[in-house]
Formats: sequence, structure tokens, C-alpha cells
Amino acid sequence: MKRLPLLAIIMGIASLIPIIGCTCAIIFLSPTVTPRMLEVTVGYGAVMLSFMGAVHWGLALETPAIITPGQEAGKTNTYRLLLGSVPAGIGWLALCAAMFHELAALLMLMAGFGGMLVVERMAWRKGAMPRGYMTLQWIVVTVVEVCLLAVTVMALSWKYTA
Repeated sequence: MKRLPLLAIIMGIASLIPIIGCTCAIIFLSPTVTPRMLEVTVGYGAVMLSFMGAVHWGLALETPAIITPGQEAGKTNTYRLLLGSVPAGIGWLALCAAMFHELAALLMLMAGFGGMLVVERMAWRKGAMPRGYMTLQWIVVTVVEVCLLAVTVMALSWKYTA
């Protein structure tokens, strides 16, 4: 498989700016602002998770066998389409959960990102991902998980200090 383009690497790293910004706002701003920032963080986490799945849709649709009418998609493309859909569902469920229990939403997102990393690593080991993709994913998911964990700790501290 071909190498990951430089622009993809730059945009992948840049995608961390909003979640890092939200995390810093939650940690350092006034407690009156932070509950709204928590909603924004969950929302952006859901968007990021959905986008991670969309990458797999793109890889599946790039293959002519799935585009040509009358031809059945291969097993790899079937897995890619499923993997592309599940993160969006997890993100949506996290958004719904955030309306009632923010901590549940954060935990769902953390599990979703962790699960994506495990499944993508399995795909990478089979040669189904571009070179450099897993390095970028490890960086992005690690930063996202640290941010979500920090936000979770802050949210727990609000519960016990209020």
C-alpha cells in the first residue's frame, strides 16, 4: 500500500487542536464555563471518532470491485464498511448519553477510540492500511485519550466538590 501523504499527517495532527483547546478550557477556565465546554468536547470527540471510521469507507470505496454494479464486495471491503459505520454509531450514542450523564459519554468515547486503535492495528498488520498510518493514529488517539481522561477527572471533581 502507498505511503501516507504529508498533508494527511499535518491535518491529523491539526485535528487535535480543538480537543486540546477544550481540555485546557475545562481545566483552566471558570467553572461556570466548563459544563458547556464539556458538551463541546463530547461533540468534537464524536466527530473525530466518526471521521476515523470514514477513512475505512474511503478505502473500501476506492476499490473498483465495490463501485462496479453487479460485483460483490470482497471480505476486506465488507469489514471496512462495517468498521466505517460503527464509530459513527458510538459517537452518536455518546452525544445522546451526554444529555443525561456526561461521564458515560466520555467513557463511551474513550472506549470507542481505544477500540478503533485495536481494530486498525489488526488491519495494519494485514497490510490494509497505508505506511505511516498507524504511527499517526497512535499519536492522535493517545492525545485524545489523555484529553478525555483529563476531562473525566475534572468532571468527577465537579461532582464531588459541588
